[in-house]
Amino acid sequence: MASPIGGALPTPAVVVLVVIGLGHVLWQRMRGEPLQIKRLLVLPLVFIALGVIDLTAPTAPHLRPADVAVLVAGAVVSVVLGAFRGATVELFPREGNLWQRYRVVTVLLWGVLIALKLLLTLVAHLVGAAAAGNSEGLMLTLGLSLLGEAVLVAPRALSTGVPFASEHSRAYRSLRSWARTHRLARPQSRSESVPG
Repeated sequence: MASPIGGALPTPAVVVLVVIGLGHVLWQRMRGEPLQIKRLLVLPLVFIALGVIDLTAPTAPHLRPADVAVLVAGAVVSVVLGAFRGATVELFPREGNLWQRYRVVTVLLWGVLIALKLLLTLVAHLVGAAAAGNSEGLMLTLGLSLLGEAVLVAPRALSTGVPFASEHSRAYRSLRSWARTHRLARPQSRSESVPG
């Protein structure tokens, strides 16, 4: 539900929930956590689904050209910054599995995304793009950004040869099989470290 201020700002409750959820993700990944397919891919897909469902619900504001323009701009920014973050995530072996950890620059890129999202929300409010500036747009932004991060992290992780924490899952085996058949052949010594 949008706020009464022109219908273009997220409700405080949604903002608080997103901040708590994002804060938990940042804290866990700054400390380091086992890399799992479900955490890497399911979370962004859930946020994207929630954003799309809410944007297209019968009670949602009608999408006008201004809404579409702001949503597209937000989507591009989210995916690009997510991909940049994915390139900065540290991958390392621990206890026989692959782990991931956010670096300082990774967290700073989250800050850039939040600042740009606030700017886009203000722009949406000013141009009357109610649907693009409400809480559903926030969910979509977060999901796309996490997906952009995963798109960079997943192939880097698969190329290390270190098993994921959920190695026995069907999703892991499928991705590992796909990576083996599509990987470019290149010599790699055992002494090579896991890409940072």
